[in-house]
Amino acid sequence: MCASPDNNKLLSEDVKYLGVGGHLFAIAAQKSLEYGFGGFMYGFAANQNLLQHYVEVFNGEIIAMLHPYQFAIDEENAKRIMEMYDYDWTDDEI
Repeated sequence: MCASPDNNKLLSEDVKYLGVGGHLFAIAAQKSLEYGFGGFMYGFAANQNLLQHYVEVFNGEIIAMLHPYQFAIDEENAKRIMEMYDYDWTDDEI
């Protein structure tokens, strides 16, 4: 879940929005629930540092089956993410 450079505190001194990545994970977890997967999700981090961040912040688990940076987030941790990152979802285009 990569944020735009404007929202990446490693790339910008004046971050426009904080917590974008967490909100994206919350949306993914909600979609997982809607499609009957209980919130479970997996993905591929862009690099080792980001993978470690997902493990530390979101309690992701490194599974590295299809890719060395593959991770999974289980249903319980997905629930915590959704509780922490509150958002209003809309399909409307801005």
